[in-house]
This record gives sequence, C-alpha cells and structure tokens, in this order.
Amino acid sequence: MNTTSNIWFDFLRKLCKNRAAVAGFFVFLSICIACALAPYLTKWDYFSIDTTIVHAAPSREHILGADNLGRDIFSRLLYGGRVTLRIALVSTSLAAAVGCAAGLIAGYFRGRADFFISHLLDMLASIPVFMLIIVTEASLGWGRGYFMYALAAAAVPQFAMLVRASAMNIMGCTYIEAARALGVRHDKIIRRHVLHNIAPPLIIRFTSGITEALVICTIMGYLGVGINPPTPEWGALAYTGKAFTRSHPLLIILSSAAIAVCVISVSLFGDGLRDALDPRE
Repeated sequence: MNTTSNIWFDFLRKLCKNRAAVAGFFVFLSICIACALAPYLTKWDYFSIDTTIVHAAPSREHILGADNLGRDIFSRLLYGGRVTLRIALVSTSLAAAVGCAAGLIAGYFRGRADFFISHLLDMLASIPVFMLIIVTEASLGWGRGYFMYALAAAAVPQFAMLVRASAMNIMGCTYIEAARALGVRHDKIIRRHVLHNIAPPLIIRFTSGITEALVICTIMGYLGVGINPPTPEWGALAYTGKAFTRSHPLLIILSSAAIAVCVISVSLFGDGLRDALDPRE
C-alpha cells in the first residue's frame, strides 16, 4: 500500500470514529434520497388542491395532513426538498469548480494571472449576495431558480482564495521545484502534487458552502424571491405556514425542521471532515 493510500485510509478511519459526523452524513444522504424518490414515496401531486381536506390532520391517506389549500404536506415537503437541495448543491458545485480553477491559476502561475484574478475576486466579493440575487432574478426571470447562479458567483471568491493560498504554500516546496527542474509538465504537477494537497481544505469548504447555500436559499423562498408557486420550496413553505402558526403550526414546524436538520447534519459532517483531516489529531 503506497503513501497516498495510507493517508486516505487513515482519514477514513478517523472519520468513521466520529459518530456525529457519520450520523450527519447518513441523515443528509437519507433526506436527499427521500426527496429524489418523491414520486415513489407519495401518490399525491404537490399541486393538487382539495378544498374538502383543508388543514386536515395527519391520517393514513395524508400522513402529515394537508395545508391551507388542501394539498398534501408530505408530498410538498419532498418536492420542496428537491428544489432547495438542488439549488444548494448545484450552486456550491459550480462555485467550487470555478473557484478551484481560478485559485489554481492564480496560485500556481502567479504574476499577471494572480494580479488579474485576485483583483477580479476582490471586486466580486465586495458585492452583497442579495444584490447579486436580485440582479440575476431581474435579468433572467423571477421565480425560476436562476438565483442559484448568483449564489455560485458569490461563493466563488471564498473557494478561489482558499485554493490560491494553499497552492502558493505548496509551490514553495522542494519537490515542486525539483519537478519543474526535471521538466515535468504543468498539468502533471498540478494533478499529482497540487490538487492532492489542496483537497482537504477544499472538501471542508465545500460542506460549509452547502450549509450557507441552504440557508440563503430558504431565506429567498421565505422572502418570496425564490421559486414561483405552486412549485414548493422549503423557505416558501415556511412562509406559507407562518400565517397559520397558532391554528395549524404543522407546516411551518415541518418545513423549518427539514431545513434545520439538513444544515445541522451537513455541519456535523463538515466538522468531522475537519477533525479527520487535521494532521495533529
């Protein structure tokens, strides 16, 4: 077994010992799978209205009851989760991909590339995320989920600066200088040496990015800037349930709980990753 395999085996061993991190991972994975399998877990459409069961209590037919328009709450939670989780995961993945590429170019090649990219990232980081969201929605169309591109753009500087700093630290190592002296191509150096060393902080930052995107996505839905009805989204469901907090609190409780459980589970997993990747542990 080579050195790289030993490092990752040791990482997995440490991670599996952290019960909170493992539990957080499986809880979040279970929620993602349940939302992905929504058409198979419920027979009700999320948009079907039945005025005869308005605010119906949980039953065999509607296991979580019905909302103010007689729509099945369970199906709306599952389909709403598909929207919220998709926006959070896609926006974070886009930010990680673009930020990693920009950070690698700036940190590896330095010089003019670093100067240009760093100033561009500073300009982007200075723009409030909510302003980016409003401009994106106004430009591309309201209520269609395009704000996930604004979420991605707002998160790019954080990924890029992290990768840039990590790459600059690695570039000062002797084995990088030796590889360059031997005429090893840039793409091979980046793939074999740089990416391997920046992976741990990048993975941790990715989990943090998911939680941030989840929170901002639900805030947008709560403020009515998210997805147009009747398509459900967890933030919008919480906003709808707010009007019936005292008389029928189940909708706001369940939608808020779904958001909280996802954020907490991803945070626990991210903390476990940080501890497992810490060489001092």
